[in-house]
Amino acid sequence: MPMVSVIIPTYNRLRELREALTALTKQIYQDFEVIILNNNGEPLTSVVADFQDKLTITAIDLPENHHVRARNHGVSLANGRYILLHDDDDLLLPSHIEEAVGDLEAGADLTYVDAELFTYEWQQDHRVVKTTEPFAYPYDREAMKEDSTYIPSGSLYRKSLHEELGLFDEDVFNYWDWDWILRVGQDHLVLHPARATVLYAFNPSGNHQSAKQDASRRVYFDRLVEKHHLPTTDMKNFHIVQEERRSRLRETRRTFNGCLTESE
Repeated sequence: MPMVSVIIPTYNRLRELREALTALTKQIYQDFEVIILNNNGEPLTSVVADFQDKLTITAIDLPENHHVRARNHGVSLANGRYILLHDDDDLLLPSHIEEAVGDLEAGADLTYVDAELFTYEWQQDHRVVKTTEPFAYPYDREAMKEDSTYIPSGSLYRKSLHEELGLFDEDVFNYWDWDWILRVGQDHLVLHPARATVLYAFNPSGNHQSAKQDASRRVYFDRLVEKHHLPTTDMKNFHIVQEERRSRLRETRRTFNGCLTESE
């Protein structure tokens, strides 16, 4: 039985998924399985086949594009003691899982780290980094009620949390992660070490979900506000939060060299 189950929902991002899996093969800590949930997108056969001898992979085709439901399905399939959430277009630096497991072994119930926000352009079949900057703010549950600075991609937590708290809330959809960190933080130990080992892809000109602020998201945001009695009515993506909070950035360990793949 693996110690960690890495859950990756994906939808029509074969090139990005390939980069994410490549990064997983380079993890120092290798006691993990990978569960890929294909949200009714193009077949993953060619990508999965390339990593079958490098990673323990289970790939599931789902009949709809619902990223929260996909994550919940991944949790139901997970064999690991710990769950690691992973977006299909993000990457983890080699020390990430090893250090995160160490956080939980030391007593944390959930750990998440700082990130390198990176913008990029495509050159042939891979992404080339254009700009990077840290997304690094201390964890404070009360402050988290005003703005979410929780990046779920790369976060690791005890699978047993779902037995106590239930699955991710599908009714808040785009804000499932904000809801999750508030629920966990209420009675459990959340650790947020100052190390930037998650590479978080964000191109404002692209179709990244967190860049979109529209009426459809407002419905889910209002549900979240009501559920947690949040003292805010402003929908914000990470770049808006970054712009407002940049003066409060904390010092964090940064080791990213600017290259996403060996081919750059």
